[in-house]
Amino acid sequence: MDADLDAVLEANARFYRALSLADLGAMQRLWLSSPDAVCIHPGWRPVYGWEAILDSWRAIFANQGPLRIWASAARARIFGQTAEVTCLENIDTGQVAGAGLLQARATNLFRRQGVEWKLLEHHAVPSQGDSRPLEPFSTN
Repeated sequence: MDADLDAVLEANARFYRALSLADLGAMQRLWLSSPDAVCIHPGWRPVYGWEAILDSWRAIFANQGPLRIWASAARARIFGQTAEVTCLENIDTGQVAGAGLLQARATNLFRRQGVEWKLLEHHAVPSQGDSRPLEPFSTN
């Protein structure tokens, strides 16, 4: 795999580590501080602009605390200075009685800033029980 794709997938993995650990500092370092940033948490309306997104993470982390969340079936594509990662979010809610494993489909867009890939957009929607790997993109 090429070094840029590896770097994008590593940035994506860091996002899920920050989310899992409820680490606001790590989350701040991952995101592009831009009014163009967009975040759609599962079941939420879109949150626009880094300041509003930061407030949303503060609220989530204050209520969530650490929770085991990881990405699987991650696929990355790079378009110049922008990269797209599609993946399955796996959320272990075992500490909530009767909840078990929840999954969401996510698309994360990254923008190259210097040598780093910064998160520009995060969109996640419940997968409704469909845990099949994402199909490759078709150009037809």
